Amino acid sequence: MADTALPMEPLKLAHTPRARLDATLLRILGLAFTIFIIAYIAIPVVVTLVMSFNEASVIRFPIKAWSFAWYEDFFASPQWVDALKSSVIIALGTTVISTVSGVLAAWAFERFAFPLKSAVYLVIMLPLFMPGVVLGLGVAMAFGNVSILGHDIYGTRGLVMLAHSLWAMPLVFMLMEATFRTVDHRIVEASYDLGGRPVQTFFEIVLPSVSTGIISSALFAFVISLNEFVMALFLTTRDTQTLPVLMWLSLRSAGTPRLAVASVVLAGAVFISLALIMIWYVRQLKKT
Repeated sequence: MADTALPMEPLKLAHTPRARLDATLLRILGLAFTIFIIAYIAIPVVVTLVMSFNEASVIRFPIKAWSFAWYEDFFASPQWVDALKSSVIIALGTTVISTVSGVLAAWAFERFAFPLKSAVYLVIMLPLFMPGVVLGLGVAMAFGNVSILGHDIYGTRGLVMLAHSLWAMPLVFMLMEATFRTVDHRIVEASYDLGGRPVQTFFEIVLPSVSTGIISSALFAFVISLNEFVMALFLTTRDTQTLPVLMWLSLRSAGTPRLAVASVVLAGAVFISLALIMIWYVRQLKKT
């Protein structure tokens, strides 16, 4: 007996008036939420930017007169310029330490098996979830009386770099571990078969294939260190204090538009770092 069953008609629930109303409502809610998030992020940045051009001697919004006077004051002040210089130097050192250690650790976790691997992973990631005050105070107490060749470690930029790396390195490790999972290990094995040494293969084959992840991780580490405040407050002295620390100390004594200028400088560094990440990522996509 021939099969006389008629083919089922496709469901048309998506074309019903109720479905179209729900879809429109979701679209409106999504758009409204997106606008709210953008405004929530942009308004403080815009207000700070506007305040940096305030001619008055106190922070007051809206401003009554526009001026570049506080920018001139900021870059003419040795104290503020030195704080900015310390922030950049510490951020660069943190970037190097975190990127090198994070990349090597991530490759070891991806490539090799060793005892207590899960426990070591937990130890590496633990500082990322610890409060800055705990890490800063712990490092200060641990190295407060330590000296190398007669020079005290406490208060040096190097100690702050190591402390900032407690946050930056786990982030690099986490990002690079995910990135290394995308590497085709058959290429690595082929390099070994052709006589390539492990170190040579790592630098000539593996690292170029994950360059986007390395650049992104390094820039994130730079931004984290540049904006970090709590640990730097415990570990710096007047000669090595970073810009966020000086901003906090200045806010306690006098809230001038110089603080807005410093905020703009820090925000500008963040935006430049994010722009570099996007530019690098787009260039890599075009190559593929």
